[in-house]
Amino acid sequence: MENAARVGEVLGNEIEGLKKDFSDVIGAVHGRGLVYGMHIIKKDSLEPDGELAFRIVEQAIRKGLMLFAPVGFGGATIKICPPLVIDKDAVEDGIEALRESIKDAI
Repeated sequence: MENAARVGEVLGNEIEGLKKDFSDVIGAVHGRGLVYGMHIIKKDSLEPDGELAFRIVEQAIRKGLMLFAPVGFGGATIKICPPLVIDKDAVEDGIEALRESIKDAI
């Protein structure tokens, strides 16, 4: 539980950074600890973009980052929940792969 709390803070900060950097397509981020969801929207709108969410997940998997298929309203929420034993370096590597995947999918 201590690791999940400590590394979960890193994960949350990194995901918030993604939201800031890609605010035109990430409409909301919700989560706590090591469980987060990123709601993907059509560029500069509030409408869910399930197709873009799927492309992001597809690109992430190609880079070796395993993510769930998009879920939720419009099939546009990317669920992020790494193992509870993950370390800070692995979280940072995963976020970098996710960042690249978003860039590739847009």
